[in-house]
Amino acid sequence: MKKLISLIMAFVCTFALVGCFPENTVNIEFPFEPDDVVNIEMYHRSATSESEMKVIESKEDINELYDKFERITYKIKDSEGSSSPEITSFRFNLSDGTNYELVYVGYGVKNGRLKSSTGKFDYFTSADIGWNWKWLNEDLTAIPIDYSEMPK
Repeated sequence: MKKLISLIMAFVCTFALVGCFPENTVNIEFPFEPDDVVNIEMYHRSATSESEMKVIESKEDINELYDKFERITYKIKDSEGSSSPEITSFRFNLSDGTNYELVYVGYGVKNGRLKSSTGKFDYFTSADIGWNWKWLNEDLTAIPIDYSEMPK
């Protein structure tokens, strides 16, 4: 009898958890593995700064960034914009000579969009993806670039 009650409780908990996630949420599934990434070019521009770029070559940092993007839950809905967004973008350069681009447009604290012309999506997120620029700021040197070099 205890096993039957435990089994019923497990089903109830499973269905309750499934009901907690809205239908309009998605996760990114990259069409490549972290081992396929040669490096990641990370770009940043805010209303008060020039455009800059950093190159991530450490396999540990590549794996961590890859995993972060796949763990975040994104929403399929409109976000509110502002006149001066902060842009942080990523170009995953792959071993086969191709690349995969992500562009995060942050409109404020926990309010932004993650777009990809390569992956053909445009999602809202409350994750602060722009924080990755600051997270890697201590270890990598930022190189000034022209805005036109950033992924669009």
